[in-house]
Amino acid sequence: MNLADDCDMDCQKRGSQLTVIGSLMGAAYGVIALNALFMFIGAWRYRWRVCSVYCTFVACMLQLILTIVSGAMMFTKYNDVCARSMTNTFDGFRWTMHDDFAMTFNLWVASLILLLPFVCCGMCSAFETHT
Repeated sequence: MNLADDCDMDCQKRGSQLTVIGSLMGAAYGVIALNALFMFIGAWRYRWRVCSVYCTFVACMLQLILTIVSGAMMFTKYNDVCARSMTNTFDGFRWTMHDDFAMTFNLWVASLILLLPFVCCGMCSAFETHT
């Protein structure tokens, strides 16, 4: 695919799939938030704590899978061109495709880095449950 160096509004209409990528990452964060709620309620209710232990492993695997899928969708030749675009995406304030891609990429990297601490937190919860 041969694209121009600058992705204009017509190029953006083709779709960079950032909405799908954001939805996938949001689904992973939603499962993590649900698991955090289970942990919080588990401070008073034993069964919720046990549910949280099992949900931690499911949340970890789901987050890893969705992060890989969203990364595969994000790092394409088309998105590489659109990520450099400085064309405004909104009227009224300065926000570009480059800003969209930068925010999405930063959240993607953060989800990879924070995956291990979330699992460790769940493991500590598992050990507390059984002692």
